[in-house]
Amino acid sequence: MKMKFWNVRGVAVALFSVFAASASAQTAAQGSATVPTLADAQKAYVAGNWKEAAAAYEAACPKEPDSLRAECYLWNVLALSQTGSAQSFKIAGKRLDSLIQTTNPQRAIYADLMMTSAQFRLYLGKYDKAAEDLIQAIETSHPHQAIVLQKVCKAVKAKVKSEDLNDRCNLLNNPDSLKAIRTASQAKATAATEPAKVAAPEPKPVVAEPAPAVEQPKTAAPVAAPAAPAATAPIEYWTLQLGAFGTKSNADLLVSNLKKQKISCTIIEQPRGEKTLYLVQTGKFDTKDQAIDFAANKLAPLKIEYQPLLKR
Repeated sequence: MKMKFWNVRGVAVALFSVFAASASAQTAAQGSATVPTLADAQKAYVAGNWKEAAAAYEAACPKEPDSLRAECYLWNVLALSQTGSAQSFKIAGKRLDSLIQTTNPQRAIYADLMMTSAQFRLYLGKYDKAAEDLIQAIETSHPHQAIVLQKVCKAVKAKVKSEDLNDRCNLLNNPDSLKAIRTASQAKATAATEPAKVAAPEPKPVVAEPAPAVEQPKTAAPVAAPAAPAATAPIEYWTLQLGAFGTKSNADLLVSNLKKQKISCTIIEQPRGEKTLYLVQTGKFDTKDQAIDFAANKLAPLKIEYQPLLKR
């Protein structure tokens, strides 16, 4: 029973440049070592030796740096899906799900993972799910992924009618509009810091002068302002902001993925002109140090970026 994706080489081309330098460096460093290297795996993949390639990736991927490991395992998934073995195909599907759950949606590889997931769903006849995954892939995609995404769009649209999917696929021909959606999805580097800057001035009214409240008869007007912060000071706490998204579905996706890692989050809606930002936050910590310790232990291993915020 052959189980091959029609556009698997398209995904491979999109990823190949990322690994070329790493593979070359590994070959130079290890020479004729008997343990398969990334270069060995790539060579077997290009030659269509799927089983050999899958086994080589299994050996090479754990040695890759964190920044490239997800890409390496995606190659492994693609190779496994081509072997013609139902068992290998099942393993590939489970590995792909795991990669999606542990990869930050703001990394470029995330769109490749969701695009591959859409192909898995399509092959298995789960057309509605394929459309949902493809929409996520498009919304988190980068310009260099557009060509392959257009091909996947054509395949999925042939099996399912979805206005949302049609809209997103059409955006692939409109870079400016797609950039606006992608910007909202990748707000860690931009919008995620802006709410922090907006929120930061809020603690400033917490002037460490609650004592003048006793002198209220002297200067009633100036003292009235510090009186309220003094009363609310005990409920100050620190939280970690993990992202700010322009669409709620992307915020929900991050919350869902982190829930699987037993990290509970909340979504805060923040109106900004005619748009709304959906802020994903986790934790309620007494001190900033406690918040940062939590992030180092729980978020850093998952490559999740964060911004400590003081809330009242």
